[in-house]
Amino acid sequence: MTDVLLIIPPFNYGDMNEAGPIYPSMGLVFVSAVLEQAGYNVKLYDMFALGLDEKVLGKLLEDKNLKVAGVTAVSATFKTSYEILKNIKKIRPDITTIIGGPHVTILPEKTMQEEHIDYGVMGEGDYTALELIDYIIKGAGRREDIKGIAYRDEEGRVVQTERRPFIENLDELPFPAYHLLPMDKYKPYGVYDSGRKTAAMITSRGCPFKCIFCCSSKIFGGRWRPMSAEKAIENIKRLYNEFGVRHIYFEDDEFTVSHERVMKICDGIIESKLDLNWECLTRVSHVDDELLAKMAKAGCKGILYGVEVGYDEGLKNIRKGITLEQARNAIKLTQKHGMIAKAAFIIGFPWEGEKEVKQTIDFAAKLNADYPFFFILNPFPTTDVYETIKKEGLFIPGFNVDMYCAQPALESLIRTRYLTSEELIRLMGYGYKKIYFNPRYLFRQLRRQKHFSELKRNVISGMYLLIFTVKLLLTRDKPIKAS
Repeated sequence: MTDVLLIIPPFNYGDMNEAGPIYPSMGLVFVSAVLEQAGYNVKLYDMFALGLDEKVLGKLLEDKNLKVAGVTAVSATFKTSYEILKNIKKIRPDITTIIGGPHVTILPEKTMQEEHIDYGVMGEGDYTALELIDYIIKGAGRREDIKGIAYRDEEGRVVQTERRPFIENLDELPFPAYHLLPMDKYKPYGVYDSGRKTAAMITSRGCPFKCIFCCSSKIFGGRWRPMSAEKAIENIKRLYNEFGVRHIYFEDDEFTVSHERVMKICDGIIESKLDLNWECLTRVSHVDDELLAKMAKAGCKGILYGVEVGYDEGLKNIRKGITLEQARNAIKLTQKHGMIAKAAFIIGFPWEGEKEVKQTIDFAAKLNADYPFFFILNPFPTTDVYETIKKEGLFIPGFNVDMYCAQPALESLIRTRYLTSEELIRLMGYGYKKIYFNPRYLFRQLRRQKHFSELKRNVISGMYLLIFTVKLLLTRDKPIKAS
């Protein structure tokens, strides 16, 4: 007997599916826990982990007690999420449908124009979803008094209520509803796959920085709110002891904002003698030798750094607040302590020509990170770079929000003032070719493989990366010449 069905939409990495991780959308895992705490019977269906199975979804909808169905969506999955709600309405028009997540948060007016969506939950959904479901199922309160929702009134006009204040004390949230997830279906990035049971965690929300391409500051108000180290350790122990998890991916936007907090978390792992591997994301300006040494001792196996561009003027333009020297230092220190250093780069900012893009690629090659990644800029609505691209007409002809997709690499949504979208695609291919098909790089990576599952996934990933790179380089016209 299910009151509420929550759905994590499917996602894919295109040609790089084998290398990519499978983790749940933790926002819905938190929401599920809050709803269960309030006494609701919740079903959480992870289509990303289990696959898009319409037959299973149809069976779930046979429950006559089911009154509400909700789905989350980033811009990359909005079209898929909407189709899920559309199919639910087709089978069960009596069910109230809700969409939450970043997409409706930054585009509530457009999102709520879709007829098969009854409500949108904007911002943090934990308590907003609870109040909304209390209203839908129990008739409690008035919907116009529920903070953080969007809906259509009787005349079809989109109504947005006052935004809900952020949760100041994350410790008050219940333990995420991992018991509702298919915990045996999750896997880490291929480079960390040692066959251990894996899970995702979030121990803080928001980011205190305001890069021009990121919508996190828009969604979370440019603030960083941490869970206490004590609460984080408690949750880690529960995952370890109750679910047998031995590998954790910390999804925090900036895991190491507070060195003191991370040190306490690491000490808690060490003192509890947890045989745990973990990975995280952070900034090159937020680490030092002492912190990285402690993280490695506590089981950290790798860190993803957002470097973004490889030239000083670009870092200033995107308001990243880091230096190239900090990037070099962070990568070296991470590797010094035996951890995998990954670095993400973005090409295609409005001012970039071939010179600037190749500066980024050349810097990435010299940085010597274990796994550099290149992405073509995907400008999300409300970000500063989105407004610049829109103002200068740099979107590809016919662009609309529905064109956001899970794997945009082979179909760039933008051009720059000096480069076509096709040239950006080929330049990305040039970047992957320059780094990943260098014999010295390949030999170094083969030497570091420690587990058969890791080796298997990386060999398969390498094959797909070769195919992917060739596709990029052959994108129309002539390939970019090596510098």
